[in-house]
Amino acid sequence: METALSPLFKQNGGYLRTKEFAGNRQLFNCLKKQVLAGSVEKIKPGLYRDIHFPQKPDWEEVSLIVPKGIFCLFSAWQIHELSTHISSAFHMAVPHKAKITLPDYPPVKLYHWTEPYLKTGVEIKKGFMVYDREKSVCDAIRHRNKVGMDVAAEVIKNYLKQKDRNLDKLLHYAGMLKAEEQLQQYLSVLL
Repeated sequence: METALSPLFKQNGGYLRTKEFAGNRQLFNCLKKQVLAGSVEKIKPGLYRDIHFPQKPDWEEVSLIVPKGIFCLFSAWQIHELSTHISSAFHMAVPHKAKITLPDYPPVKLYHWTEPYLKTGVEIKKGFMVYDREKSVCDAIRHRNKVGMDVAAEVIKNYLKQKDRNLDKLLHYAGMLKAEEQLQQYLSVLL
């Protein structure tokens, strides 16, 4: 059934943010009716999905839920195939003072990071923001006490096995992120 919101949902791949029609009472009332009728699902406050469109893969949906979020730690390691550990939540870095409302599902763990930790090494991969491999390795070293020494070592070992690794970039990031000394220790053992 076509509604006034149908073109907006179609334009956005089945998803819609209420800020896209802020102030338009007619569209807001239409949205409320569609939610009550069950044809639109409320993902979180301000983010809705038309059930007639295919649901996006979890990675893409999480990037819509946390629009300024950057996949980090376990999520980035999984994307870059640096770890075999599968986390029960998506891990995302966000600006230090960001206030984000999360839905119950999918589970998302937020890390509020400041500069330069937040902006260093961000790349777009598969349509969403994720830290590049070198930054992800530095994060494993920086957070080794929280994620576990075994996980950090696995990330570094898997990175070193990759043919297109960039050790200069890795060392540069390590210097910027105050992880150079720990990285040198790992590299002296592993190389």
